[in-house]
Amino acid sequence: MKKIAIIYSDYTPTVDAIIHYLHGVDVVCFKNKIEADDNFDLIVGIDIENYENKNILTVHHSLLPAFEGYEPVKKAFMEGVKVTGITFYYTNPKRIIAQYPVLISNGTDFVDVENELKYLEQTLYPVIIEKVLNNQIIDLKSILGKTGCSSCGGCSNCKK
Repeated sequence: MKKIAIIYSDYTPTVDAIIHYLHGVDVVCFKNKIEADDNFDLIVGIDIENYENKNILTVHHSLLPAFEGYEPVKKAFMEGVKVTGITFYYTNPKRIIAQYPVLISNGTDFVDVENELKYLEQTLYPVIIEKVLNNQIIDLKSILGKTGCSSCGGCSNCKK
């Protein structure tokens, strides 16, 4: 049986989504710091800032390398960008394994973008983890079942 560790700073719905999605995987949760990492097939991070030079699969609410660090959505809005998104990556060494864009239209509210990124995190992160554990290719468009963009609100391809 595969075994993963989840390290989180605050308990979020993403933790629940991961636990409930991964059938047949032993999941152990740690708040802020992992006690021992040699017994896990994968270590997953959610909203943690200190990785202690460990290779952790984590998520960031921007299309890295843009807007690294704290409050990336706020930084994106302040810069006036029209595309942000979500990035799944390993921390040490930093390796991006998947990204998904989110368009920011002129009337888009900051809270709406944050909520969409949280939704994408809860939806995609468990699937990304499963694909990594099974050494499978990650195709986010097929995972989401979308053929179009995100956040346009008007095209016939969106499933909103």
